[in-house]
Amino acid sequence: MKVFCYDMTLAQLQADRPVSLEFLIHDNTIFNVVNERRVARALELGAKVATETGFQYIVTLNSDQVPFGEFKEGFKKEFESAVVLKLTDATEDGGLLGVRW
Repeated sequence: MKVFCYDMTLAQLQADRPVSLEFLIHDNTIFNVVNERRVARALELGAKVATETGFQYIVTLNSDQVPFGEFKEGFKKEFESAVVLKLTDATEDGGLLGVRW
């Protein structure tokens, strides 16, 4: 969570500059040893800060890591509508760029 807070701080500070990256990406490993309640609050905060500051917050998560039961009222629907890409290995056409793992 320290890395999450640090990254959010840097993203906010950089968003005020004339030239900025305009995005922040976190891989699922950032939340590996974090309980579901904290993951939910981090995702909610990330979305809020990104919207207020004007950068894009991208998170890659496995579906079993998404703490749907811990989201505050209304955020679950917002979260689900923000999902851009779902990858699956449940079918033969699943994978990424034609590669199956």
